[in-house]
Amino acid sequence: MYIEQAVPGRGQVELSDALAGLKYSLQPFSDEAVSFCDEFSKGLFKDAAARRYPEIQALAFWMRRAELARMQAEFAELARQDTVRVPRGTVFHIPPANVDTIFIYSWLIAVLTGNRNIIRLPPRVTEPTAVICRVFNGLLAAAGSALRQNTVMLRYGHEKEITETISAVADVRIVWGGDDTIRAIRAIPLPPHATELTFADRYSFAVIHAGRYLAAGAGQKQKLAEAYFNDIFWFDQMACSSPRLMVWQGEAAETAAASQEFLALLQIQTERRGYQVQTATRLNRFAYACGAAVDGVAAAYRNVGELTILDVESLERFSRKHCGGGLLFQHRVSALEEVVPFIERRDQTMTYFGFELEELRAFAARLNGRGVDRIVPAGQALQFNRFWDGYDLFQELTRHVYIGA
Repeated sequence: MYIEQAVPGRGQVELSDALAGLKYSLQPFSDEAVSFCDEFSKGLFKDAAARRYPEIQALAFWMRRAELARMQAEFAELARQDTVRVPRGTVFHIPPANVDTIFIYSWLIAVLTGNRNIIRLPPRVTEPTAVICRVFNGLLAAAGSALRQNTVMLRYGHEKEITETISAVADVRIVWGGDDTIRAIRAIPLPPHATELTFADRYSFAVIHAGRYLAAGAGQKQKLAEAYFNDIFWFDQMACSSPRLMVWQGEAAETAAASQEFLALLQIQTERRGYQVQTATRLNRFAYACGAAVDGVAAAYRNVGELTILDVESLERFSRKHCGGGLLFQHRVSALEEVVPFIERRDQTMTYFGFELEELRAFAARLNGRGVDRIVPAGQALQFNRFWDGYDLFQELTRHVYIGA
């Protein structure tokens, strides 16, 4: 069975040969892996094509030496006298098609914890993915055999036979995608000892304390608009952690004033950065907004530059269906605890501004597991972390060998 290999090298290969080439597991946070990731970060920063894509530069920033050292220190803190942490083995990554860089975030945690890696790339080659693979291959050619025989990236569609063959040698399968994709892949068996991590359809929203926003300085408001531009508009608002609902806490007059000022600053950001959605996305957004208004989901509808704003009076009938491309629902509450009944298990990330950590801890405790896995400051919605969708990836991608005395 032949398949297109993107890393290492490029070209058609026999699938069995590609899998046989995976020979090396590494020690968790080995010098080889850390040094390679550091060089990869530098390569993405220096590459002229990579510099055209903010999402690639964000990836490079997350892989820089200081961040690798921080992750290594966090991993060391997990050590116990009665256990030795070792890699799970071979990790099969199936990333989504709508976020070009997620496959490297997934790979990075897996390779740092010492695992071998098989990454499925979609058949449609996007420019960011092509740039990442080119830089990766360039560095891999000069790397030691441990890294050259640690990772393979294969490009194919939805051929079940290929996924079955790869799954049969996996110790962990990581699936990113829609609910239907996950259901289909879950039907493909894994070895009895293997584990599976799934990252399904999720919903994310933002909360802003209106009074504290109005009291903030001009510079802080400007930074907040920049932060939410990144959270909302990267990946055309289609990432699982992109906010789609903005909840304002405060009295009606102050939330109206805060929203108006915030949206004006956000519009300036879209103009300054030259953000424009494609015509098809714009038409889809318009049709979706009209449908929401006709169905009574939204009480008001208006355009603010590249944003379509829909005001929602009640969250009781609110649907989490969303078209992306710069559509933002707004809702007002008098207190953050009013959001609790709205939360359900599929809710993933809540970005915030103007709330103290103790207020957020109390909110998370009140939720008591009904939903929300991440509560992060504005601007960090898309910032990957070892804690994702309720998993601790350091724990999930290592085995604990117990040693009794």
